[in-house]
Amino acid sequence: MTGGEKMDFNYMVTGFLFVYFISLLITGIFAYRNMTNLEEFVLAGRRLKSLPLALTFSSTGMSGWLALGFAGYTYETGFQSLWILVPSATIGILICFALIAKKVRRYSERIGALTATELLRKRFYDTGNTLNLAVSLTICVASIAYISGQLLATGKILNLVFGWDFQLSIVAAAVIMITYSVMGGFYAVCWTDFIQGILMLFGSLITGGLVIVYAGGLGQLSEKAAAVSHSYPDFIITPFASMSVIIMGASMFIGDGIFNWMGQPTLMSRYMAAQNTRIFGKAAILTITIQLILFTGVFLAAVYMRTQFPDPALLPYSGDTETVLIQFFFTTSHPVFVGIFIGAIMASIMSTADSLLIMATSVLVNDVYSYYRPRATQKHLVLVSRILILVLGLMAIAISLNRGSVLWSSWFGWTALGIVGMPLIIGLYWDKATKEGAIAGITSGFFILVIWNLWNLTEKFNVFQALPACGMALLATWLVSLFTSNPPPHVMKDVQELKEHKKFSKEVEVH
Repeated sequence: MTGGEKMDFNYMVTGFLFVYFISLLITGIFAYRNMTNLEEFVLAGRRLKSLPLALTFSSTGMSGWLALGFAGYTYETGFQSLWILVPSATIGILICFALIAKKVRRYSERIGALTATELLRKRFYDTGNTLNLAVSLTICVASIAYISGQLLATGKILNLVFGWDFQLSIVAAAVIMITYSVMGGFYAVCWTDFIQGILMLFGSLITGGLVIVYAGGLGQLSEKAAAVSHSYPDFIITPFASMSVIIMGASMFIGDGIFNWMGQPTLMSRYMAAQNTRIFGKAAILTITIQLILFTGVFLAAVYMRTQFPDPALLPYSGDTETVLIQFFFTTSHPVFVGIFIGAIMASIMSTADSLLIMATSVLVNDVYSYYRPRATQKHLVLVSRILILVLGLMAIAISLNRGSVLWSSWFGWTALGIVGMPLIIGLYWDKATKEGAIAGITSGFFILVIWNLWNLTEKFNVFQALPACGMALLATWLVSLFTSNPPPHVMKDVQELKEHKKFSKEVEVH
């Protein structure tokens, strides 16, 4: 890229990002003016339809993990990443909508829950608030860790694209994200996710097309990938290359691709915000389509870059493999399209970060603060929510200022959040699941996750962290529930009626 092209490129990208960020702030202002109570702030008044639901679902689940983490992982390992792509784009999504979405939507409206933690508290009859505090703490720690990973991704992108100071890049992006989240709450997040989802979808479609054109077709790309694999054995061209690859892949498939998706509290917020349960079928189809496009575009770009630059030291702009997708745009696209692509990646990052900010805030306000201040007015609760968004955002900034891996920071936070949902999944299907079981499940699962990371057991045992962590959460919930007293009769009755679809046929729809 010549000096003149670099200047044109900087103008294009800066202009696009400026317009993009202004649109986010306008969305926040619009949402702020329509905010009347905590349910509006936390669940957008339960009126999301299928397309916004699908786009906000995908935008929230992807983030910088896809654009940087998954891209870098694919560049380094090759087709092993298919063990993540397949369940995260198809099977995991189907299971979420088929087994989780309707139950969460119906049960949350029946008991008046606004958050996943409130669902847990009421389902497990947590009158002493012990479970609630444990869950809230886990969610906040996980959310801050995940958000810091997204800000880290932002810092890497802006540092590579513009040469900006790494710390300054993080702070600038965080200010925008915190501002529109403070102003508009969940309504703003969902509609900015809608905008961001469209950008991500468009960017991935163009990316896949560019790869096919530059590689000379998928056949040529496969041949070149095979040639790289001969010289670099770490880059595999089949997900079944060896037994160790299969074991690691299977643990990723089940742990990350299924368990983590099923248990995500931030995705449960999307189910609760749906207009009704009838939209879930269409939303599932739309979500799978979007996921396939997003994953395929990033996967093809990463494989193409490995065929062109087989050694990370040969990458044209940076040896950081997590920026390989950005470098793909640099080497293949006109500055206009690069601006759109960079905007799409920034969109994926900020959509997840803002969603987690809202979720962590709603947990602290609705499930902790409101418990100790039951007479607080709706206006007061919204004010407290906005203050907490600012505080949590500043904490995430502080953590992200130290460079690290976007992939593993995001995976730790994502898995910790997935653990929280494991007891609830059991509790919605089994009426005898107890509070003691839920506490045991969450604490033991989180303990396994921390140990797995501190001792680097993923590498030692060749088993991905999410499988033992979420598996332990499920097992402990079940075992402890067997040896503790049953929940109160009215709680068991609610679960039984939920299983039989009794008293849930007439749902309140918000238009």
